Amino acid sequence: MQHQLKTLNNKLKTLFINMPGSTSASAQIWFRAGSALETGKDHGIAHFLEHMFFKGTPQRPGAMIAHDVESFGGEINAFTSFDYTCYYINCPNPKLDNTIKILMDMVSNPMFKQEDLEPERDVVFEEFRRSIDSPNQYAFSQIQKNSFTGGYSHQILGEEETIKNFSQEQLKDFRKKFYNLTNSMLVIAGDIDHVGGQEKISKIVEEFKLPEGPASSFPKFELAKKSTIEVHEKDTRIATLTVTIQAPNIADPKSPAEDLVMNCLGHGESSRLYRNVVVDKSYANSSSCSTMFMTDGGVHFMRLSLPVENITKACDKVVKTFQEAVTKGFDEKELRKIKNQYIASKVYDMESLESYAFSLGHGHAQFGDIGSEEEFIRRMKAVTKSQVDKALSDILSRPLHFSLQVPKGSDLKKCTKELEKFQQGLSKLSKITTVSKIKGVKTSKYDQQVRLVDLVPGVKLVHRLNPMNPTFVMHAYIRGGLAEENAKTNGSYHMLAGLLTKGYKGIKYEDLKDELEDMSASLSAFSGKNAYGLTLHGQSEHFTTLLTHFSQTLLNPTLPPKFLAHEKKIALRHLDNQKEDPIKVCFQTASKFLFNTHPYSMNALGDPKTVKSFKVEDMKRLHNKSIKNKEMLITYCGDQSFEEVYEKFQEAFKPLKARAWKKHTPKKYTPKPSELTYIPFEREQTQIFTAIACGGMDEAEHNALKIISAHLGGQSSELFVEVRDRQGLCYTAQPIHFTALEGGYWGIYMASGHDKVTAAIAAIRAIIERLRDEGLSFDDFNRVKEMIKGQAQINVQTNEDWAGVYSVPVLQGRDLDWYHKNLIAIDSINFEDFNKKLKKAFSKKWSTVVVGREYES
Repeated sequence: MQHQLKTLNNKLKTLFINMPGSTSASAQIWFRAGSALETGKDHGIAHFLEHMFFKGTPQRPGAMIAHDVESFGGEINAFTSFDYTCYYINCPNPKLDNTIKILMDMVSNPMFKQEDLEPERDVVFEEFRRSIDSPNQYAFSQIQKNSFTGGYSHQILGEEETIKNFSQEQLKDFRKKFYNLTNSMLVIAGDIDHVGGQEKISKIVEEFKLPEGPASSFPKFELAKKSTIEVHEKDTRIATLTVTIQAPNIADPKSPAEDLVMNCLGHGESSRLYRNVVVDKSYANSSSCSTMFMTDGGVHFMRLSLPVENITKACDKVVKTFQEAVTKGFDEKELRKIKNQYIASKVYDMESLESYAFSLGHGHAQFGDIGSEEEFIRRMKAVTKSQVDKALSDILSRPLHFSLQVPKGSDLKKCTKELEKFQQGLSKLSKITTVSKIKGVKTSKYDQQVRLVDLVPGVKLVHRLNPMNPTFVMHAYIRGGLAEENAKTNGSYHMLAGLLTKGYKGIKYEDLKDELEDMSASLSAFSGKNAYGLTLHGQSEHFTTLLTHFSQTLLNPTLPPKFLAHEKKIALRHLDNQKEDPIKVCFQTASKFLFNTHPYSMNALGDPKTVKSFKVEDMKRLHNKSIKNKEMLITYCGDQSFEEVYEKFQEAFKPLKARAWKKHTPKKYTPKPSELTYIPFEREQTQIFTAIACGGMDEAEHNALKIISAHLGGQSSELFVEVRDRQGLCYTAQPIHFTALEGGYWGIYMASGHDKVTAAIAAIRAIIERLRDEGLSFDDFNRVKEMIKGQAQINVQTNEDWAGVYSVPVLQGRDLDWYHKNLIAIDSINFEDFNKKLKKAFSKKWSTVVVGREYES
């Protein structure tokens, strides 16, 4: 079914739902107006208006509205709730145009005649009397009086005094205030094209005009601040016990988990409450738990229908049922069942055109969004077990309200005492805390969402909670990479990374890719300077399945020979292509001077000789040795709790054995700077890179170099303004600051016209020399430090960003808060120390690499 929301020329929001081939149709008009907007003498007027709208228009007086609808086999009705009212007509599709005319005439031109008003008071009063006689309706009215507040504390039907005294003026005034254009939406559903299409229907609707008026402002739904107990008698043989508890707004991040926990406890005959209280011991005839959301707020219900003599036993059983849920939590099967049932109910709704239209209309009227139910389902699908477990304790920590309806002649005092005991039993459960059995957990001092713990000695887990979105990223880092290669093994880690994701024991690559794509997930491998590993991005609803793919890819990859042959071809093509890439040639050449004998100087891809020599056995041996012996870090950033992730990772990575977490010993090397290296290349632009070698990631000079990088990096920097804007020497000019565990470099890169190389080099050197000799001004220094703080806040947002912030330092033996401490160190550096460090760094021997056409030096 397709739907489109439009505002027509008469300012009426109209939702068109087109279902080609449908033989039925539905026209509904929804108003954001209900009993919660009523005060004092208006109690019940929204419901009373519902009756009066059916009393005729000048064109269709008396009962003609219902007569005309029923004449073509249609049905007409309405309903009023706390926050909305709906009037609807279901009809054969060919009669849709006439149906719209009838419905729009009814709500646009009501007469509210005195001669109709007076007898209708009696009709509605009889409906009110019926509600008093009905045990269920009367019980709910007592709940409203006992625990609801504000506009929600009175019956939708109103009271005897208000019903019998409604006037024409009241009806007209309430209608003008709330049943207006601002608060209304028309829904038209059916085979719209078959009856002339949207344009024809729009013209019919535009013949009618609703009054203009302000938007409804609903009160916040709140239960009484203190717990309450209410017991009343009724002519019934069965007692009804209802517990009401405040629920959050539907938009609150906690609302899906709380709705889910109530459904897990009491939805259906397989629920815990039904099994324990109804089936096992027959203490109750029925049990249920549910949640009702209002426009702003909500309420949780737990209901039991039972013989009054079973109240004690039933309440004790409920407490035990809740206690078990609080202490042991829920299992994945329960959550999956309720999620599937909830989703299925909405899917089945779509079988009926009327139900689907009601769903969208209700979303608008209740929450101001036709897609609110679909969005809530999306959020519910992402709810995790830990969120549900926590939700029950949160719910029970709030004031609990008890309403008990008992047969006449029951001992009310005894019942009240039983409820007091029941209240105490449930309230105590909120104070139960599950003591974490996880030992050795470290928490970031700067980010309370971050935890670090050993899965086994030598294998660490970094967890960062991000509850904002139902997505996650997982990384597995294993010490290795380019730093552990030599001339004979160069490129081996890159080749291994290319093979890792090509299937694992029990699943072929093609099937693995299909499953990942079905879940909109991505799994990739990487190799870097000091580590290699895996990265997986996914949606939280698929976490369990994706964790299996992730862990098994890491632990049991098949590394198929056919893919080794493929990866070799790809690597050789890249190596060959790099020969014709002047940027690659420029930086690869610079690396040889800056890192000299260190493995960082080598090409991560390897060289043609080593690539051709690799065998599957070599790759398996390298990976198996790493999995068995090397230090490893697994990182999770997403919306699942630390406890839940730890438990699942413990199981998934159980095969990993303990290993030593060794202190890293960097390889020593001496840079071999080259004042100027020229490499001829026939290109329009010439690549220029001037750089100095730096120490490893812990060297103090890096903080000064980060500051100068920020100073030269923006579009307002002297590098950009002087070299590009004023002198026009290039399109691209930027500082490059590379840091790794064992070494790094800092420099300025520029792509200049081949006829401007000499001037470009001179401009770069002039900037470097000025900064070396004069440093930054005090104002620029402070400005740049503010820039760095701002950039740190902007640049780290996604799960992937956070994974990078914590993972690399921890893997390399640094503190969990290394990133934060480094930012503090930059912010703490004083002006004089900075300029000294900068002068010292910039006084080193510089290497310049020029790749391009021949030029005059």
